[in-house]
Amino acid sequence: MLSRVNTTALISNPQCFKAVDNIKEEEFQYYDKDGFELNLAEQRYYAEMGHPIWHRCLNHFCWQEPWFEIKGDSQDLILDHSMILHRCRYVGHALEQLISLKDRIPTADYLIKTKPKWGFDIALDAVSESKEIFEVLHVEYDHCVYEEFCNRLITTEYTIRHIDWIDMAKKIWTHRDQWQHLKGFDQNHWKANYVLGWKQAEYTEKTL
Repeated sequence: MLSRVNTTALISNPQCFKAVDNIKEEEFQYYDKDGFELNLAEQRYYAEMGHPIWHRCLNHFCWQEPWFEIKGDSQDLILDHSMILHRCRYVGHALEQLISLKDRIPTADYLIKTKPKWGFDIALDAVSESKEIFEVLHVEYDHCVYEEFCNRLITTEYTIRHIDWIDMAKKIWTHRDQWQHLKGFDQNHWKANYVLGWKQAEYTEKTL
């Protein structure tokens, strides 16, 4: 039903060590302290390293690679997005450059302090028998400790691969009286608990 994209490789030590040319102060604006979004300065460092930041999900610029895909011809399931994410630390010539820029560009310190981080994100929708579209599951998880992330990734992947998602979507829709009235992320939390046993749908860590 949902099949892992085998080309996705998890990097245990994501880093940027190459300096870049002619970097400008305004490129350091809009640093994401919570997720994986890259400002213009970070995009330049990642591009210099050849990190895969070309996979697009709407207007997001980050190191994100495909994770799961729908296998078969099901018209009842819609995989909105599914990805593995990385955030790099800065070392070597890149770090030296950032340190030299810090007095002139204070926001360069954000990159200096960035910790490596790993994440996954999946959002699955379905179409009911009455042709109403609804969200089945949307969870996000990230961690700054590689081993902890790998453990959660392994258990989550196993669960996702062994669920009958057509049947699960029908169950979620049948129980809609329990979640349709909930506000905001409370709907996501209800479904994450029902499907995966998670207490909440999002587990995130600061990048600093």
